Amino acid sequence: MTEVPEHLLARSRARREAAGLGAQGDAGTASTPGTEVEQASAATPAPSAARTPATPAAPAPPPPPKPDPPYITAYKRRRRIPIWVMPALLALPVWGFIYANTLETPPAATSGPLAQGAAIYQTCATCHGADGSGGVGPSYKNGELTKSWPNFADQIRWVSLGSANWPGTTYGAQNKPKVGGMPAWSIDETGGSLTPLQIALVVRYEREVLAGIPPEPDLVAITEGTKPPLDKDGNPVAGG
Repeated sequence: MTEVPEHLLARSRARREAAGLGAQGDAGTASTPGTEVEQASAATPAPSAARTPATPAAPAPPPPPKPDPPYITAYKRRRRIPIWVMPALLALPVWGFIYANTLETPPAATSGPLAQGAAIYQTCATCHGADGSGGVGPSYKNGELTKSWPNFADQIRWVSLGSANWPGTTYGAQNKPKVGGMPAWSIDETGGSLTPLQIALVVRYEREVLAGIPPEPDLVAITEGTKPPLDKDGNPVAGG
């Protein structure tokens, strides 16, 4: 069945009314067009609703950051070094290098009275140690030599005479008992092999280098030949 458009039906109805046919055919025709329209409406499928595009799902929020370990937290909270300190820190290695060099042991004398005294002392090192720290004989370190012999002339006499020829039963400022066997080194004594000047040289080396006693002007003068050395009794050697 062909569907008649609504405007054609309306036009046909108006013509019939104008011709005086509207009353007769209204009942029959009124229902026919409506029925046809209804049937047409029923037969024609309703337009499908416009499809609304799906809204994309919102991205999931990122997971919360993990807390820092305790040592990282402590690092972040620690106080920073001020900028003005950096020049001082950079200068520390240079200062340390200079300071370390000042602590180095000065090179041993290769000539002069102290070098001569060091050469003579090699015989004494057997008992007193190469650096004077002692062994069979007493030590010269830690002020021990100064305690025993505050006067260099008394030490020269002790080295010259030895324990066997030393008067009395004690020796030194501390009155230590005469034990052991300090040999007599004076050439004037039996078995002795050193001159008064050589004894003065080795005594100066022991006092200044090994014991750390400041230079004593009279002993320095003897070893440098501006004053006569002392004999085994502590007296200046005539013509020395």
